[in-house]
Amino acid sequence: MAVNDINARGVIPGAYISLIEKDSFPEATIDQSAVTDAVYASVTLLQQGVIGVIGDVSSSWTSLSALMTSTLEIPQCSFTASAVAFSDKTQYQYFFRTIPTQVIMADVMLAFAANQGWSKVGILYTDDPIGQNFCQHAIVRASSVNMQILRYHSFSQELPQKDAASSLQSVTSGGARVIMVAATGDALTSLLLQAAEMGYLTDDYVWLLIGDVTEQLQDAVNERNANLTTAQPSTSDFPVVINGSTPIQFNETYNGLFMFDNWLALYGYDPFEKFLDSWSQLDPKALAYSCMMVMAEGFSHTIANTTNHTLGLKQLQSGDLGQYMLPPAFNVGYVGPEGPMTFDSNGDVTTAYVNSLNDNSSNYAHTCTRQKLLDL
Repeated sequence: MAVNDINARGVIPGAYISLIEKDSFPEATIDQSAVTDAVYASVTLLQQGVIGVIGDVSSSWTSLSALMTSTLEIPQCSFTASAVAFSDKTQYQYFFRTIPTQVIMADVMLAFAANQGWSKVGILYTDDPIGQNFCQHAIVRASSVNMQILRYHSFSQELPQKDAASSLQSVTSGGARVIMVAATGDALTSLLLQAAEMGYLTDDYVWLLIGDVTEQLQDAVNERNANLTTAQPSTSDFPVVINGSTPIQFNETYNGLFMFDNWLALYGYDPFEKFLDSWSQLDPKALAYSCMMVMAEGFSHTIANTTNHTLGLKQLQSGDLGQYMLPPAFNVGYVGPEGPMTFDSNGDVTTAYVNSLNDNSSNYAHTCTRQKLLDL
């Protein structure tokens, strides 16, 4: 669909875009042969003289092709790879993406807290690249929304139960009652179980989380409650409110959670509605559509800045404009089905539409930029 739109509108005057598709993930299992196939698919695609690459299907698969495209100075846009590692321009110089990273959730949480009239927050984060980048970004951004970060502390991604209690004690003892958490999966549920046992899920606390963890947290609570032991003297270095023989009441306990996640089904947003008019039903390839459109517009703008349009087209076709194809070249003012496509120097989008889900399962829609978060 994107290719047809690009060519019908003459986005690149004097040129037509053609699409070459290659399946980098043909196997149902992930083993060495699948990796070999993915590398082979990328190599054979690049050997066909492509001037831009869209994809891949996941962060791990994308890393294989993105290293090659950056070496060859070929721009690559991904609509699924959200790993923070791709922000490293020493390795992925020509890579950009239309999907927000989890780091942007720091902007969302800070702006949300500011809108609620809260001025002080604490941060708990896992000791991995996502958590570290989240925390660093939040520290830098806090002053811009008049927020004060009282304390921040990391805990283990692999063994969260080892130091979750000390991290919780450190942040809360500093006076933090609104707590931003940069963690996912088992690390997050382990932290929240520990927080409940230590009495940090009362009405005095608010928790801001990445993603909807309701089901996962419910399962973790159920598993804990199903394996209760006879009360024993606590061996913890920290006091607990709920001991090992007392069930955690899920609905009563976890009523101070706000969970934030990317919102891609932008019903009521005109560019998205127009997209649906052309595409009969919602398709996750909306982000891939924006990749194609942004790349074509970037090519067009680059050629427009050359002194000879015909020569510029030939240089584009032969891949001789690579030095001009870094992520900032694709800041062309494009507004796609999922919002404005504006990229920072790392190729990460600076705007995201976000759902905030509170404990009452009520949805609130927000659009977040690096400057502000506004109610829609």
